Amino acid sequence: MDAKNLTRRATLDDVAAVAGVSPKTVSRVVNGDSAVSEKTRAKVGEAIAETGFQINQAARALAGARSFLIGLFTINGSSYFFSELYRAAARECKASAHHLVLEEYAAGESSYISLYEKGLKSIRCDGVILPPPVCDDLALLDALDRDGVRYVRLAPKLEPERSTAIYADDHVGAADLARHLWAQGWRRFTVVVGPVDHASAAVRRDAFVDTLLGLGCARSEIRLIAYERSNKAYSTMAQLVEAVFDGLREQEAVFAFNDELATRVMLRARARGLDLPRDLAIAGFDDSDAAKVTWPTLTTVRQPVAELARLAVAELTAYPAKPPRIIRCPVKLIVRDSTKLS
Repeated sequence: MDAKNLTRRATLDDVAAVAGVSPKTVSRVVNGDSAVSEKTRAKVGEAIAETGFQINQAARALAGARSFLIGLFTINGSSYFFSELYRAAARECKASAHHLVLEEYAAGESSYISLYEKGLKSIRCDGVILPPPVCDDLALLDALDRDGVRYVRLAPKLEPERSTAIYADDHVGAADLARHLWAQGWRRFTVVVGPVDHASAAVRRDAFVDTLLGLGCARSEIRLIAYERSNKAYSTMAQLVEAVFDGLREQEAVFAFNDELATRVMLRARARGLDLPRDLAIAGFDDSDAAKVTWPTLTTVRQPVAELARLAVAELTAYPAKPPRIIRCPVKLIVRDSTKLS
C-alpha cells in the first residue's frame, strides 16, 4: 500500500499493510506489548508516522485504565543533556503511541514532590523518567510508590536497586580520557567536578584521578575545583571558569564535567591569549553539537543520551512491567584537536 495515496483517515489495517505485519501486531505495538521485538516496533512506528494514523487515546485509556502519558522531569534552562534527553524520549514515546509530558524544575530545587503533586500526579502518567538529581529525592520516590506510578531513574546515587536504573559508563569514559591525556604528554591536571547531587560527577572525578595516579602522576599535580549548585546558574558557571584560571599552571590539561563548561573554559582561555592546545588542553564530557564546532574542536566523551531515553521509555511502556534492574550503556572517547600535542 502507498500511504501517500490515502484520502481517508488511516486505519489499523493501513498501518499493518505499510509495515508488512498483521493488524494484531500493530495493535500489540500500540498497546505497549513488551513481547514485540524492537525491530518490529520500530517498523510499526515508522508506518504510523507515514500513514498519519491517529490513536484514540481516550478510548485506549478507558479500556485499559492507562493514560498513555510518560512524564519527564527536566531543568528549566539550556542544557545539551536535557534537550537531547527529552527530544529522544519524545521520539520513543511517539513510536510506541504514547505522549511525553515535561515537568520543569529550577536549578537548586530542594524538593520535587510539590511539582509532582500539582502536575504529573493530576494527569495520571503511566510512568515517569527521573534524571539526576530528581532521581535521588527519596521522598518523591516514596510518593510515586504510594501512588503506584512506575518510574525509571537515570544515574541514581541512592538505593539504585529500588527501581530500574540506567547509567552511562562514566567510569570507563573518564579513565579513557585520563589515559589519552597522559599519553599526549600532559602532566598537570585540573578537574572541574560536577554538582555534588549528581552521582556521575563523583564517578568521573574518581575514575579520572585514580587512573592518573595509577599511571604515575603525583597527587600534587591534580587540582580539583568543585561545582556548587545555585539558582544563578550563569554567574556560578562564570565563577567556576574563573577559578580554573586563578591557579592555572603552565602546560596544564583541564577536564570539565560537561561540554558546556569545557567550551566556556576554552572561550576564557582565548580571551587571555592562550594558545590551545599548546598552552592548555581542554576536554569535556557529552559530545554535544558544540564540541564539533569549537576552535580547536573539543575532545570529549560521547554519552549515549538518546539510548538512555530509548531504554527508559521502553521500560515504562512495557506491559507487563519488567522487574527492576541496572542497565549500563557504553560511552566512547572522541579525540579532537583541543588535547593533541602530537
